[in-house]
Parts: sequence; C-alpha cells; structure tokens
Amino acid sequence: KYVTLEAYFKAEEKSITKHEYHNGLIISMAGAKLKHNQLAQGVANILGNFVFDNNLDYIVSNSDTKIRIEAFDKVIYPETLVICFPAEYFNGREDTITNPLIVVEVLSASTQKYDRTTKFELYRTITSFKEYVLVYQDRRHVTVWTKQNDGAWLPKDYIGDESVAILHALGDCPLPLLRLYKGL
Repeated sequence: KYVTLEAYFKAEEKSITKHEYHNGLIISMAGAKLKHNQLAQGVANILGNFVFDNNLDYIVSNSDTKIRIEAFDKVIYPETLVICFPAEYFNGREDTITNPLIVVEVLSASTQKYDRTTKFELYRTITSFKEYVLVYQDRRHVTVWTKQNDGAWLPKDYIGDESVAILHALGDCPLPLLRLYKGL
C-alpha cells in the first residue's frame, strides 16, 4: 500500500530494522553479514582518516545516514558515504542528506545487480554526486566510477592486494586494497 514520505520517516524513527522509501512503497532491507560490514567500515575508516589527516571539509558517514533522491521520490541507505560540507539535510532531518559527494556500496549476491544499475542511475541524478565505489566481497576488487567534466562516468577497476584505488573526488584519496581486505 502507498505510504506518504512523512509516514515513512515517522515509522523509520521507531523501527529496529531499516527500510527504504521508493515512491510510496516501503522496502525492508536485509541485515548484512560480518564480512560485508567489515568492508563498509574499512572504507569508512580509510576515508575518514584521509579527511582528518588532510584537514578536508567533508563528512564521512555510515549506513545509518539516508540519502534523499528527489528526482525519483526515494530515500535509500548507502553503505558508506562522503558528504560535502556543510551537510544539506532533507527538510531539516539530520538523518537524511541531499548532497553526497561519494557513495560506497559493498556488493552482495542479492543486491549487486541493483547496486550496479538502478541504484547508480538514481545516485547520478544528484548534482553533488561525483564518485561511486563498488566493493566486491567475493574477491579483492574495487570499481570506482568517476564523473568527468563533460558529465560522462568513467569506471576504473582495481584488482588484487597490490592495487590502490584512487578517489579523485576526494583529492586523490588512496584506498589500498591490501588494507581494505586485511583479514578477510
């Protein structure tokens, strides 16, 4: 049944599980496994350290921060994200932002098709969005999609322990796969 955006936010505030809002429909999100969470947290740690060490005006956040995608009337949860500073909140809601710079998704068997296609299309409607990072769970592989000056998106794959993904939107932030996948 159709639910208003206001009703969604009210219910989500009380819920012990996460749900996304898709144009009036509420979609329940499955819980993630430990490896998935370790990869998402690992990316957040590396990006957060880079932002701190370089005194950059960005905010690194985790999967508790929602992104409002106005063009498609959606509210979705990314794994990890970098937010332009200052954060722009949707209708003053400090749990929902509208200005992500970088979005990170950890691919799982059940979500990878959606993450690679539809979700990426949704994110691309956000003006501030400049980089999309896909982290594979089943192998040491990261794909970084970077928005070019002409608006085109260019993918680059980084594979193996010796690879270091570069996030250009964050001042050429290095994301070493050896560090990211350590212990996994």
